[in-house]
Amino acid sequence: MAQIADARTLYARAYAERFAMPAFNVCNLEMAQGCLAAAEDERAPIMLQTYPGDLEHGGDALIALLKNLIERADVPVILHLDHGQDPEMISACLRQGYSSVMFDGADLALEENISRTRELAEMAHASSSSLEGELGLFGGDHGSVRYTDPDEAGRYAAESGADTLAVSVGSEHHQQSRLDLEILRTIADRTGHPLVLHGGSGIHPDDVREAVEFGVVKINIGHAISGAMTEGAREGLERDLDHYAMLKVMREKVRAVAAEKIRIMGSSNRV
Repeated sequence: MAQIADARTLYARAYAERFAMPAFNVCNLEMAQGCLAAAEDERAPIMLQTYPGDLEHGGDALIALLKNLIERADVPVILHLDHGQDPEMISACLRQGYSSVMFDGADLALEENISRTRELAEMAHASSSSLEGELGLFGGDHGSVRYTDPDEAGRYAAESGADTLAVSVGSEHHQQSRLDLEILRTIADRTGHPLVLHGGSGIHPDDVREAVEFGVVKINIGHAISGAMTEGAREGLERDLDHYAMLKVMREKVRAVAAEKIRIMGSSNRV
């Protein structure tokens, strides 16, 4: 089935059917292989996404690798740019065929965030791709946690042109978390819009299942699979494996974690 050219098609389906796609941050072969193997096992559509740091690490070679792997997959896959802030990077990813890009304008004043998002959404749509926006902050490398204001979210959804909106309602990068489901419900009611959660690795499974019922269509998973890679490497060292065997262990650890996230989000057996 290969890469989905325009992520809006799958976002619309996920929103209508009330499931979410895990968006896995990947920066090497084994991480991508593990996530794709899980998707094929579960017959699930997924997203592979690159963070700006991933692109600094792997550049065009990483993009080419991911596109090659995606083309060989027999489930639908979206290629997405995570936390893009530089319009040049966003434009470059669109030129290289990304299905979806994110503009992270959460540090901007609301008016400027809406204005800049609108410009970049027009660029993405001209490339037959989609654009994710953000209101609120998720902690970790992106400052302190700041919850999304439901009124601002309603205005942003109506005026920005963004196809999906990342909202902060309790999840936090690299941390275990519980969501404020009442705020999420209010945002869902005010926007009537497909929503996104970041910091998804640590969200309690019960909250994930509730969130998809409110129209969350994408949940970012980074820390969980990078931790799985590290665990696999540690196990390989303890067992004195050669590097091929160690890489297989690392890939299998990623596959197991990715499969669990797919099942929790309700995206299994959607293909």
